[in-house]
Amino acid sequence: MHRVSSVSIKNFRACKDVSLPLEGYTPLVGQNNAGKSTILEAIQWVLKPVALSAGDFADASASVSVTACIDGISQDVLDQIPEQKHRTAITPYCRNGRLWIRVSASGAGAKAVSKEVWDISECHNDDMPQHWRDYPTGLPQAVSVLLPEPIVIEAMEDLEQDLGKAKAGTTIKGLLDEIMGPMLKAHADLTTALDSIKSILTAGGENRSAHLQTFDDAATSALSHFFPGLQLDLDLQVVELKEFFKAGDLHVTDAATGERRRFDQMGTGAQRAIQMALVRYLAESASSDDTRPSRRLLLIDEPELYLHPQGVRRLRVALAQLADAGFQVVFSTHSPLMLSRENAPNSIRVRNEPTEGVQARKPMKLAVEQALDNAQSQSRTLFQLGNVAEIYFTDSVVLCEGKTDRRLLPLAYEIIYRHAPELDHISFISLGSCADIPKALPVLQAMGVKARAVADLDFGYTNARSGGLLDRDSEDMTDMKAVLGRLQLEHGFVVSGNGLPQNQRNGGWSAADVWSVVAQDGDGSTVARRTHESLKAKDVWIWPVGCIEQVTGCDDKGEDAILEQEEQLRSMTAADLDSTMPGFRECFEWLLS
Repeated sequence: MHRVSSVSIKNFRACKDVSLPLEGYTPLVGQNNAGKSTILEAIQWVLKPVALSAGDFADASASVSVTACIDGISQDVLDQIPEQKHRTAITPYCRNGRLWIRVSASGAGAKAVSKEVWDISECHNDDMPQHWRDYPTGLPQAVSVLLPEPIVIEAMEDLEQDLGKAKAGTTIKGLLDEIMGPMLKAHADLTTALDSIKSILTAGGENRSAHLQTFDDAATSALSHFFPGLQLDLDLQVVELKEFFKAGDLHVTDAATGERRRFDQMGTGAQRAIQMALVRYLAESASSDDTRPSRRLLLIDEPELYLHPQGVRRLRVALAQLADAGFQVVFSTHSPLMLSRENAPNSIRVRNEPTEGVQARKPMKLAVEQALDNAQSQSRTLFQLGNVAEIYFTDSVVLCEGKTDRRLLPLAYEIIYRHAPELDHISFISLGSCADIPKALPVLQAMGVKARAVADLDFGYTNARSGGLLDRDSEDMTDMKAVLGRLQLEHGFVVSGNGLPQNQRNGGWSAADVWSVVAQDGDGSTVARRTHESLKAKDVWIWPVGCIEQVTGCDDKGEDAILEQEEQLRSMTAADLDSTMPGFRECFEWLLS
């Protein structure tokens, strides 16, 4: 299905130069004042241009422009445009299913706004055009058929106006436009009845009421005594069926008390719920229709505001249903609950940089394609990272090898620095397997997320090598295998064919126990420190002492051991940690560097 596949914004408020891809369902994530709302307004403006004010120009000496790429315009879609003249106007500007349009404003006022389409004869590929021409006759109408005026739902401004009446530009108007078509079709008999009434009540009606005609004649006769030659008639206007919708108000009835009130007499949370309920109703009533050429954009600013967490989840599902039913949904959000494994890869992080202005980071889906070559690795990494919505709401991500690090590190951080890591915009997350660390790091970095990892010592000689972070045959690898060979003779543990420890059954040596012995050996500790420093340069911290349990002094692993360590840490002060577990502060200072 066709859609606006990308938008480029120049000089529009804080968006000095912003480009971003759009999918059928695209969340925009970022801090307050990051520019998310401005991006939504720019998307609206390129499809429905209006006069700009002086405050809309980042640089008053330059023009504002918003460029949109529309993809997926197949011949079937073009054939569904009702008017032949509109099909004729748009077809020459579609190539390989793609159409580029641009709206510009050279200054404030309506006369300064211009609309252009790519000059396809001068553009020799389908990338961002360098050559443009004015819209030809009929093209605006054709574009509006493909992409009608967007439905825009702002955060929480002017709710009474937005929900009270079906006025142009309001949420009610936009939603009713979508539901009115099938409703009018379902009630065609009412339209017929209104036509009959119109023929009776209107002055030119074929079945003009005798009573009204008598009034017309008598009133005209009375007027002739004062102004001969004038005629009077009483013309009663009969509205179209859709006008009844425009005249409607929204009321809320309390099921317990029976009290009925206008929605604007409800609390803010209830008002927002009403707004989103209309969206959900549209999602449930909409169905995919391949016979219509239009795809309507739904632009929502912070849809989760004032909703209960369960309501947020239901709203996310409703918006996904709308996207599946043929709408294109783009929204800003501050809530991880609005992201799911299915839509997280298309989510876009938005930041407002001091010098560059608003910046849209690469979505995870594109970052994975850029960072990883293997399709299987791409799929697995998307699955792993797609389950962690927190990465979109933080400035720095620390990947942890397992749940022990994931739970103990934030606790130790809070004890040392006297506040939670979230206040420093740091998030500790676990991928479930250290094998995913080498793949996840470049993906997060391509997304513009500062990413580092914390892992056990063995990572430096296993997944760090297979994942390409360190050379397989480096000097420290050779030296570590020599240390392991010597210690094997002393302790009797088992090494595999590659010279590295392996777990033994029936209560024998575990690989973790072997690495703990290595870390306590003089030569082993020296080699481990060398590998530790090498991996720090690759954004990975490995515990030189073996693992986090060696830092805390715990002999066991598992849930009971984690609970015991958590209790131990909670009983300690920052001075206690620095004295008995100095590895924590050393790790955190590196993470903060």
